[in-house]
Amino acid sequence: MLTSIETDQLLHAAHYPLEFGTTVGVNPPVSPPQVDPASDETLLPTTDESSIFVARENELAQLDAFLQNVLTQQQGRIIFVTGEAGSGKSALVQEFVARAMVTHTDLVVAGGNCNAYTGVGDPYLPFRAILELLTDDSETRWAAEPVIRRHGRRLRMLLPHTSHTLVSVGADLIDTFISGAALLARAERLMTSDRELLAQLRRLVTRYSNDQQKDSPEQRNLFEQYSRVLRTLAKQYPLLLILDDLQWADQGSIDLLSHLGRGLAGTPILLVGIYRSSDVALGRDGNRHPLAPVVNELRAQLGEIRIDLKQTSGQAFVNAIVDSEPNQLPATFRAALYQHTQGHALFTVEILRSMQRRGDLIQNEHGAWIVGPTLNWHELPARVEGAIEERIQRLPEPLQEALRVASVEGENFLAEVTAQVQEIDGWTMVRQLSTTLDQRHRLVRGEATQRLGDHRLSQSRFRHILFQQYLYNSLDTVMQPILHEKVGQALEQFYGEQSEPVAVQLAHHFQLAGVPNKAITYHRQAGQRALTLSAHAEALAHFQAALTMLETMPATAERIHQELDLQTSLGVALIVRKGYAAPEVVQVYTRALALSEQADDTTQLCRALTGLWLSNFVRAALAEARTLGEQLLELAERKQDP
Repeated sequence: MLTSIETDQLLHAAHYPLEFGTTVGVNPPVSPPQVDPASDETLLPTTDESSIFVARENELAQLDAFLQNVLTQQQGRIIFVTGEAGSGKSALVQEFVARAMVTHTDLVVAGGNCNAYTGVGDPYLPFRAILELLTDDSETRWAAEPVIRRHGRRLRMLLPHTSHTLVSVGADLIDTFISGAALLARAERLMTSDRELLAQLRRLVTRYSNDQQKDSPEQRNLFEQYSRVLRTLAKQYPLLLILDDLQWADQGSIDLLSHLGRGLAGTPILLVGIYRSSDVALGRDGNRHPLAPVVNELRAQLGEIRIDLKQTSGQAFVNAIVDSEPNQLPATFRAALYQHTQGHALFTVEILRSMQRRGDLIQNEHGAWIVGPTLNWHELPARVEGAIEERIQRLPEPLQEALRVASVEGENFLAEVTAQVQEIDGWTMVRQLSTTLDQRHRLVRGEATQRLGDHRLSQSRFRHILFQQYLYNSLDTVMQPILHEKVGQALEQFYGEQSEPVAVQLAHHFQLAGVPNKAITYHRQAGQRALTLSAHAEALAHFQAALTMLETMPATAERIHQELDLQTSLGVALIVRKGYAAPEVVQVYTRALALSEQADDTTQLCRALTGLWLSNFVRAALAEARTLGEQLLELAERKQDP
């Protein structure tokens, strides 16, 4: 939740490096452990909360200055932490959060992250997670960073205030950004004495659950309500909000971020966005990345609001990593290490791990690390991918295979899905992940469990997305689609008729598996869900993907009905995004008109005619609009429908 794929102990190791044990200047010195080359147990990052966060004190000071200004001046603002994969962005923010929560005992922290594989099509993903945390969703809190989990009492204390605020100024966020039924259940469990609030929540939840035809709220109204909820909460508790992996954010989340950037004035709210600068610079789908203009606009208004770790990961950074533990490593070694890693935090840590195992670094009689007699820089991995490969390949083959299957599901994965694909017992997989791959090798991290009918699902996460990417890329072009299909089938089995929450994932897996009929079904479901959330850009993407795949299907009556349904849904999203007069709207409804006549579908024919009539009327093509209006009238009279 709070941090990205770069977080927790693994990237924490970029700043508590070499994992020798305790940290200089904090705990009494102890003898560093001896390294067992068959095990990672002695190479694990320390989790001592009092440890010193080396090499990033300047950046921490900058973040703290931003927070102090927000709290003292009551002027909310947005800042960004940027850098490349493995540079320590999320670890930096995690340490900042930990220190801030100690210093400011009334500070409330919540965060959400975007997803590398489904985030672009999953509307408002990080902002939904934030609101779930602020309403004390225990499952979301458990999936959050440890620093958030340890301060869950603050979030629980906020639940009554958040619930009242949602009812009074954010009612449309219920059952769009958060589950109304789940919120009501938490309120009934924890706020039994507040009968008036419970009654209001029940009315809202019942109204929304019973009204299947309710109109979707306009996006700008959702954004304004979200902003009002945050501003109202901040009057009682200052807020620190973290948005991680914004390079993968959906358009709706970026639009909401832009809206909040203009609406935080006069409130003690600091919003920290984290993203990879190179991914944003590359753009998205051949166009400029949608985050770029938002960042530039905010910079024009507020001045420099970015902390770029790429500019600070030099020789001094590498020296600080090396000096986090007792050593007698000379300047020549440090210079060679920097030359080899170019200050890349994760790569530096992995290279040092490798040196320990090889015996290139050894400990003298005083427990200090020194250069061993066998050091050969040419034998070390030249890139971070090589260091990761070396680490993965030390695992027994069954564990490597389990991780390869898990990598198909993505950065986050379900142990039970991996087990089903491998045709092994689910409990065996959970135990392997928890004891061996998490606690011992630190390659994954257990995050949350949930009940889904008769099933218990256990979610884990790769500690760094570069691990997941290496494993996935190690699969050949034959295995990848086969495993995507198997993962999709397993998800279908677990979720059954409750597939809407994972429709984006299912569409992704079946599309890559080359199973167009299922991919089309789930893209349509994901698109309809996006429409109900007023996330029209995401809806467009899903409907267009489904239509593209539909072109490969045989020409049947079923295909005509599928395309007709998709075209009319696409028209709704296009009208909101581009307006009635857009040429694309005319094109879509013209196609829908032809299809509805082919299918002899009167209902869809009316929708197509109405869409075309409105488009022509708005464009002042009055003659065409009149002709279409007459056709609609004739159709209504024929069906005796006023």
